[in-house]
Amino acid sequence: MLRSDLGPWRERRRMWNELGIESRRGREHVSTYNVTDDYGRRVLGSIGGGLSTFDPVLAEVSYDWYCPPGGRILDPFAGGSVRGLVAGNTGYHYTGIDLSAEQIDANEEQADVWRERDMLAAQPTWLHGDALETLPTLDKEAYDYVFTCPPYHSLERYSDHPADLSAMRWKDFTDAYSAIIAESVRCLAADRFTTWVVGEIRNSAGRIRGLIPLTIAAHERAGARLYNDAVLLNSIGTAAMRLPQQWRASRKMGRIHQYVLTFVKGDPRRATQSLLPDSANVQ
Repeated sequence: MLRSDLGPWRERRRMWNELGIESRRGREHVSTYNVTDDYGRRVLGSIGGGLSTFDPVLAEVSYDWYCPPGGRILDPFAGGSVRGLVAGNTGYHYTGIDLSAEQIDANEEQADVWRERDMLAAQPTWLHGDALETLPTLDKEAYDYVFTCPPYHSLERYSDHPADLSAMRWKDFTDAYSAIIAESVRCLAADRFTTWVVGEIRNSAGRIRGLIPLTIAAHERAGARLYNDAVLLNSIGTAAMRLPQQWRASRKMGRIHQYVLTFVKGDPRRATQSLLPDSANVQ
């Protein structure tokens, strides 16, 4: 279990935030939902102050654990600036894809500020477009690590764009999502890792959709096997006040966690050896 609610993790996150990560810039229009009422209706929730933000410490440790030094990182669902800025600051070559031109503009503005302050060892790159259309244009096996946090279907509504997974019906979402996973695995070099940070969701009737098994099955069909699964425990926050009423009304357990699923393409031993600073000399 990864404890982002404990002191060392929180202190490290504070240090990252003090560098000037503005993770919500470009996402002010996003609507966050959570099925919390007694009738299973989708209502506005309060996740991260109304908008989810990615934890820079999770990005930092994931790159350190699973990407070769100075490696190339691919992020099919870039979203905010966090993963790109952390990668660039720590010397990784990051390529993120996002459907929102406004979001990419906000990310690049932040990257410009970091570069002017000499805070980037490598310049992150954001590509504007639909991941389903952009990934096939990228070279096969060109990346050392895939790291992303996809839309949790309709939990957050990003736009009304027809290619936006958060606006799709579940069947269309599963088809597009699985195809994007397959393309990301194609872009991943042999004997390398890929990590997807996902959370489970419910449908309008309150039943669990099954986003976690969908993610695992799509990767395995694409040739990447599940290697590590971790639970990221977040701060309880206001959940302690909300959840008793939710439990009494519906017997639904609350969620203050996400799943960090890491897959390996190829040989796990060779993938691990590639992470060593002198990996070129490892037989």
